[in-house]
Amino acid sequence: MKTQIAFDHFEKATQQKWFTTALLLLRVALGFIFLYAAYSKFGDWSAAGYLASASGPFAEFFQSLAGSVFIDQLNIWGQLLIGAALILGIFVRPASFFGAVMMALYYLAHFEQNTQLGLIDQHIIYILIFVVFMAGGVGHVLGLDGLIQRNLRKQKVWWSQILFG
Repeated sequence: MKTQIAFDHFEKATQQKWFTTALLLLRVALGFIFLYAAYSKFGDWSAAGYLASASGPFAEFFQSLAGSVFIDQLNIWGQLLIGAALILGIFVRPASFFGAVMMALYYLAHFEQNTQLGLIDQHIIYILIFVVFMAGGVGHVLGLDGLIQRNLRKQKVWWSQILFG
C-alpha cells in the first residue's frame, strides 16, 4: 500500500495532469537556473564584491566572509548540486532545504536593497517554491526520488521518507 504524502492530497484537489506537469516544469526550470548560475561562476569568479557590499543588520557578518575561497566554492558547488538534484529529481527535499537556506542568505546579505519595495522579493519567492518542494513529493514526479524510496521502503529504511519524501 502506497503511503500518502502531502503532495498526493493536494494533487487530488487539482487537475492532476496539469498540476503534476506544472510542478515538474517548475522543478526542472529552477534546477536549470541553479545549474546555469553555478556554470557561470566556474573560473575566476568570487563572491567578494557581493559580500563586501552587504547591507542591513547582518552586513558585518557577510562582509567578514568576503574573499574566502571556501565561501566561493561553497556557493558554486551548492548551486551546482541543488540544480542537478532538481533536474534529476533526486534528493529534492534536502536540495530544496539548502536552496531555501541559500536564498535566505542572499536575501539577508543585501537586506536593504532587497526590501526597498517591500519585504517580498525574488529570494522570498524562491524560498516559498523550495518550501513547496520540501512539503510535497515533487521528486516523485518523473524523478529518481520515487524509485529510490520504493526500493528502500521494501527494506524498511526509516530515513528514506526524510530524504526522498
